[in-house]
Amino acid sequence: YDGGFVIRPYDPEATPFSLKINHQNTFRYSAFARGATSWTDSAGIVEPINNSNDFMIPRGRLILSGNTLLPELSYLLNIDYNTVNRNPIGFRAFALSYRFSRALEVSVGQNKVPGTREWILSSWVAQEGPDRSMATTFFLPSLSQGMWARGEPIDGLYYHAMVSNGFNTLNRTPNQISNRLCIADSIWWEPLGDFGPGYSDIENHEQLAVRVGTSYTFAFGPGSQSDDNAVENSSIRLSDGTLIGAPGAFAPGVTLQRYDVSLVAIDVALKCRGWSLSTEIYWQDLSSLQGDGPLPFNSTRAGGGFLQGGVFILPQKCE
Repeated sequence: YDGGFVIRPYDPEATPFSLKINHQNTFRYSAFARGATSWTDSAGIVEPINNSNDFMIPRGRLILSGNTLLPELSYLLNIDYNTVNRNPIGFRAFALSYRFSRALEVSVGQNKVPGTREWILSSWVAQEGPDRSMATTFFLPSLSQGMWARGEPIDGLYYHAMVSNGFNTLNRTPNQISNRLCIADSIWWEPLGDFGPGYSDIENHEQLAVRVGTSYTFAFGPGSQSDDNAVENSSIRLSDGTLIGAPGAFAPGVTLQRYDVSLVAIDVALKCRGWSLSTEIYWQDLSSLQGDGPLPFNSTRAGGGFLQGGVFILPQKCE
């Protein structure tokens, strides 16, 4: 056992194959008492509001990873199971990666589009809250297929850049994906030493740890809104929750046919002796809007962010 159940050779150079098996699970109980029976979205559609009283598994993961064929060639297969949508079992992420050096590792497969810090770094295990912030959930991209590179070119400076099929193409078939790609890049700096994997100071840093970063994503053309019930999905919505592809979302009787989406995020985080403070701010632009009828405008913007903090009352055990 080494951070997971491991099968590895005595001589990795002679027989470069290894397998690590990890499992993660979140169990959740939710209760909700409605204060109204329905709500009306921007498209004029009346949606019911239901009471809830549920036990759920929002995220379950079986993760297989290791090296194969060459010491520098690694693989990842992340299988998701859950009880919160109509796709209870699916392949969340998969990749083949080749590590040239500390400064460059190149991967192909399906993974997160790196649009926000909390999205990139939150494996939901290392989060400060019970889940990602509402702001991150609203603005983040989702998963897509493509190529990405990441590394640490100089001490304390990291990057993660990706070219993918779209802003969100999870569970899409080829005929549902446009021929225009999405580009995304995230850069962050840890000037005072290793910050650690999450927002909480579970490492109990004796000295101040700082991380500052920025992320940018641009998706040409409509890409795919994907299935709004897909695992880890982030369909683009208006601020009241209306899906932008819903008929009448932007004008009565008009359905959006084409758009470009760009997202900028800036983040700052601090840790020291069990205390932590972090924030991320988002700006989203929807531009080049075209519908199957006239629209009153050709672009729209949204902004948001979060601020969170914590302190361990029992060092490294209870926050």
